[in-house]
Amino acid sequence: MSQQDDDINGLVGDLMRLGTVEQVDLALGIATVRSGDVISPALPWMEAAGSWRTWSPPSVGEQVLLLCPEGDIAAAVILRGLYSTAFPKLGADAHPRFDGPSGLNITFTEDGITIAAPSGLAITGDVTITGQLTASVDVIGGGKSLKGHKHGGVQAGGAQTGTPV
Repeated sequence: MSQQDDDINGLVGDLMRLGTVEQVDLALGIATVRSGDVISPALPWMEAAGSWRTWSPPSVGEQVLLLCPEGDIAAAVILRGLYSTAFPKLGADAHPRFDGPSGLNITFTEDGITIAAPSGLAITGDVTITGQLTASVDVIGGGKSLKGHKHGGVQAGGAQTGTPV
């Protein structure tokens, strides 16, 4: 093998590098990656960044792939999504799911969407439901409990009660 072949093989090997995330700067949207003995400069990671954008920062210790144009690690971008022992896959079926460190879990199945949010789910804006709404504990509207509210103006016979108190 000639010196030129060795140089080409080295350059090709530097185009893509496996590594693990060392540090994440959330404010700037950049991270450093360790690939063998090399630690990259702060680099951007791949996200959806068009009219539909996502924000899912990498985790320290996450396995990634550096894409290094012309073998230049300083110009690299971080490609994520490689499962590892530290961050294993979430399932063994065809259902998409999301799992966050706070305990938030979202699973999509043919039966619907399941959201498990330990601290509750907050929705800002109007909500329209076509179909039945079922609550296992209570429904509160305008500070009034559907389950435990009282009515004033109760009269015997066919009269209507007053509004909830």
